[in-house]
Amino acid sequence: MSESNHLPSSADLAGKTVVVIGASSGQGLAVSRAASEIGATVVMASRTASKLEAAVKTVGSGARGVATNMLDPTSITALFDDVGELDHLVVTAVADEVKNRSRFVDMTDEIATRSLDKFWGSFFASRAAAPRIRPGGSITLTSSIAAFDPPADGGFAMMNAASAAVATLGRSLAAELKPIRVNVIAPGVVDSGVWDSMSDTERDGFRSGYGSSLPVGHLGRPEELAAAFLYMMTNTYTTGSVLPVDGGALLT
Repeated sequence: MSESNHLPSSADLAGKTVVVIGASSGQGLAVSRAASEIGATVVMASRTASKLEAAVKTVGSGARGVATNMLDPTSITALFDDVGELDHLVVTAVADEVKNRSRFVDMTDEIATRSLDKFWGSFFASRAAAPRIRPGGSITLTSSIAAFDPPADGGFAMMNAASAAVATLGRSLAAELKPIRVNVIAPGVVDSGVWDSMSDTERDGFRSGYGSSLPVGHLGRPEELAAAFLYMMTNTYTTGSVLPVDGGALLT
């Protein structure tokens, strides 16, 4: 018989230190708000200081911001030197998937390299954070369902490869860094700033067209993804998992 019948819940984040990289908008901001609302001390990290400062004001007294470039190992090290020990790391920062779209045969070296930012940011952040994570802590990375079901219209080959690399990195780290738990969220299409390079007309058409094709009938909302990240942080029996949160896109 188990020594405890405790069921993990979001309340387990009360008093914990959560670092969110990519926290100035979208999923990262939603995770920061959700964690802060249930008592976590949230350190919000993002590259643009002004955007981060505005985001922190929407979260409240349980959060502070640290401007950080996740692609710069020196900047990442400085972030975790500032934080010290922590309980949970969440990495949600992603590239602009529309801006970096390119047919593979025409892809420039610059776009190919930039498309791997998601992987390198996850690597640098996890490497710097792991030695500082307290017992019972976790790392949650962000991949994409496109790693497993690439869009038929193409143009995202390198970004899909980066997402697959993040998923494999997470599973590998779950084995190597145990007992730190490491998991990966694989979102479907989320209605967030990632699509800001589209025109308003294009974005509205995409929302209604693609969203209505999903079994749930709408695009993902950052708050819906935040619930999945909270689950990964608080369920102490979950590690090495890659969780699709996609509105049923993989069924279609």
